Amino acid sequence: MRSSDSAADALLGGSRLPGLALLLAVSLPFLFFDLRLPLLDPDEGLYAAIAQEMLARGDWIIPHVNGLPYLEKPPLYFWLTALTYAVAGPSEWATRLWSALAALGTALLTWRIGRRLHGPRAGLLAGLVVATVVGNALYVRKASTDQLFIFCLTLALYGFVRDAERPDRGRTRFLWLWVGAALSVLAKGFIGLVFPVLIVGLAMAWARRLAWRDLNPARGAGLFLLLTVPWHALAAWRSGTLFGFYVLDNHLLRFLDARRFVEDDVPISTAGFLVASFLWAFPWGVFVLARLAPGTPAQARWRPLIVIWALVIVGLFSLSRFKHEYYALPAFPALAILVGAAWAGGRDIGRWLGAGLVGSVLGGAGAIWIGGGLTPEQAMAGLAELNVYYRILREQGVPFPFASARPFGLLLQALGLTLILGWGIATLCWVRGWRRSALGALVAVAAGITGLLLALLGLIAPHHSAREVSRAIVAEAGPDDVIVIEGSLEYSPAIPFYTGRRALLVNGDVGYFSFASKLPEAQGVFLDTQALRRLWAGPRRVFLVIRQAPARSVVAALPATSVRALGQFGSRRLYANR
Repeated sequence: MRSSDSAADALLGGSRLPGLALLLAVSLPFLFFDLRLPLLDPDEGLYAAIAQEMLARGDWIIPHVNGLPYLEKPPLYFWLTALTYAVAGPSEWATRLWSALAALGTALLTWRIGRRLHGPRAGLLAGLVVATVVGNALYVRKASTDQLFIFCLTLALYGFVRDAERPDRGRTRFLWLWVGAALSVLAKGFIGLVFPVLIVGLAMAWARRLAWRDLNPARGAGLFLLLTVPWHALAAWRSGTLFGFYVLDNHLLRFLDARRFVEDDVPISTAGFLVASFLWAFPWGVFVLARLAPGTPAQARWRPLIVIWALVIVGLFSLSRFKHEYYALPAFPALAILVGAAWAGGRDIGRWLGAGLVGSVLGGAGAIWIGGGLTPEQAMAGLAELNVYYRILREQGVPFPFASARPFGLLLQALGLTLILGWGIATLCWVRGWRRSALGALVAVAAGITGLLLALLGLIAPHHSAREVSRAIVAEAGPDDVIVIEGSLEYSPAIPFYTGRRALLVNGDVGYFSFASKLPEAQGVFLDTQALRRLWAGPRRVFLVIRQAPARSVVAALPATSVRALGQFGSRRLYANR
């Protein structure tokens, strides 16, 4: 082995501190750079507005958005974000902070699990893999419960691996498993218990070394109930109807894709889900089937848990009738451990690098060719495979919402060049025996794709974000003026966040808000067209935000002489009655 690789082995080897320093040095820019993008709706404005209102109301039990109770998700992310607002004030970066922190925590836990099961070098490589996987470029910069859930699930499985061979831990044995499962439930719902039970149960059945009674069930279950029951009990006591929606619609009916209150979701196909999962796992998913480094019998005993972890998540969602393109993300720490162990062994990495080179050259050439003549229809189809929002637009027959497909074509061509050059350099380095350089080249590929995804977010931000239209309202609105949003608030929830005002909704009782509109708190919030006409003719100044073309919007039902156009801001048009 060359001297440079010997030095690398020393760094990747037994000492934890240098390895931790390297992991942090690589992870921090990947995970924390550019968290200040404007909030991208749908979803991000919703999470921000809920946390903002939770802090303002002091109600930490029932989340609210725009004055309406919103219990589609459990509250852990909202709690953490509201506390961040209390310290640093509401902002875009504060809204996304816990996605980035959770992803960093996942990288650290993945490092520790990989270290325990496959050795120090494999552990550090696993941490680097999960920190640099390209799916993080998008989903770390998206305020949601997903990264927090991944961290909590990884914590639970770390707690199991940590204590599986340590009966000497006594009363504290497996408590981190129970804590991680409890936090998973508070982050994502009951699926947070299903996954750890399935993964750990199947691993125990395979290894045949532990029984359920060995998992410290009395103390562990007590701790689990102590963490999970209070909020669920208080939410059910405060709003039984709303809690029933949380239990039924967002767990059972969502998995079965049965008739739900929220009917405007468009799931991805199983084939699309598997393809998207591979794309988000790039470049490291190429190596998931490579042979692993050998280990001691104690290390090898619980290695099947990692494979089970990945298969349970990908398999369960493949069987589910309802899934989105990012639902495989909780399997990525397991994938990273497998890839880290394969790179640590290095026995057939060259073969998979060669396969990846062939795929990258073909895919890169295709991307360059398609990008050169990308049509709006092709761009829309590609966006629809990567984001449910565009699937919904396509289902509704909405045309390509951007002025030109050319910027998307340029990004696609840049992606093609990155794949060809980056993977070619990585393969060349491996052939020359520069193993550390080959790994670094793939990290550079991940960095390049991350940069392109950030450029994509910047490209779509004017369409998705309500920040500019909100600023236009704030610049003109007086204290008694009224904001009205046409359609579901789910597509413009950042307007209440950025303006600090409650909005009225015209013809907005759709999706989740078809349920919320029937709650007592909704009185006076939801308008039909006739109610808007009366409000428009009244003494108060009214700002109206629409997303449809004016001819197909409620604007067409208003007196033309009283409609003042204030401008178009991305996908939103702003009007006032005076």
